[in-house]
Amino acid sequence: MTSRTEELLPGTQRALLHRIARAQTEGRAPSLVAAVAREGRMVWTGSRSCVDGHAPDADTQYRIGSITKTFTAVLVLRLRDEGLLDLDDLLEKHL
Repeated sequence: MTSRTEELLPGTQRALLHRIARAQTEGRAPSLVAAVAREGRMVWTGSRSCVDGHAPDADTQYRIGSITKTFTAVLVLRLRDEGLLDLDDLLEKHL
């Protein structure tokens, strides 16, 4: 388990590391990396791995596989909620 911290209280850091451990265990993921950002910069990162000697860090990249459609849908709906696009817009309007 690793972490980097600048501005978070020790209790908050412990709570986040606990959430990482639970998420990794419940999700049965081999490893997990999480971060907290404030004003566009990372103020905390934490990670957990079930593989000894192979702890991920903030620069670890994961293959996201077939869930890119879900990410895209969430981002499009957020843009709609912010009034930046309408779901009936033609694609050419935004390219």
